[in-house]
Amino acid sequence: MEKKEFGTHISEMLNQNLEALFNHILAMGGMVERQMDNALQALGTSDVAKAKEIILFDKMINDAEMEIDRLCARVLARQQPTASDLRLILVAIRVAIDLERMGDEVVKLAKMVIAFDQINQVKCSDVEGYIELVDISNRSNQMLKGTLDAFARVSTDGASQIVAEEESIDRVFSNIMDQLKRSMQSQPDCFECLMEMIIALRAAERVSDHARNIVESIVYLVNGQDVRNMDEDRLQALLTKLQAEEG
Repeated sequence: MEKKEFGTHISEMLNQNLEALFNHILAMGGMVERQMDNALQALGTSDVAKAKEIILFDKMINDAEMEIDRLCARVLARQQPTASDLRLILVAIRVAIDLERMGDEVVKLAKMVIAFDQINQVKCSDVEGYIELVDISNRSNQMLKGTLDAFARVSTDGASQIVAEEESIDRVFSNIMDQLKRSMQSQPDCFECLMEMIIALRAAERVSDHARNIVESIVYLVNGQDVRNMDEDRLQALLTKLQAEEG
């Protein structure tokens, strides 16, 4: 499937609704992207005010998901979408859910900044695991940007690298989690801060998981194949094949 197919229907209203749906997804993705950028700034400077702004803005992301749901329902109820149109509608619902959940995870990063400020004004950068948190958050943010770019182009180009990056982030996350669990046992006086860091690390890692989910949705949009339960080797082989076909 290619983006140009959205405007090839006899019904001009269907063309407009499909284009609007596509653009709503990109707009929602841009909102989450800005949230992630703001969270990285808040983490870097322990900016409580910016963290609070992130939490307040999350409602707009939730509203955006609801608007996408309403638009999908309207297309299904009033038009006669083709099989490829139905793929776009299903993918729109899936991607909106992943973006909304990304927003929820970003809120957890913001809440950690606020929590540390309330714990005797502890700075995020002073807590064990901070370096890994920034690393995972930055890499997850780049994955998000890559998936939104792929969605905008209706292309799997670059998807292979995004999937590989998610696997790499999983390894970093697993290592730091083991380290922090040991620290919680050896440093019980730091338990509260370490617990907050663990929650934030898990949230940052989950952003990468949702980015991978969006990649899998893009594959389904492009060629109709559901790859959600496909193992790593088979998925990478398929992505290589699709990229060659697109090229």
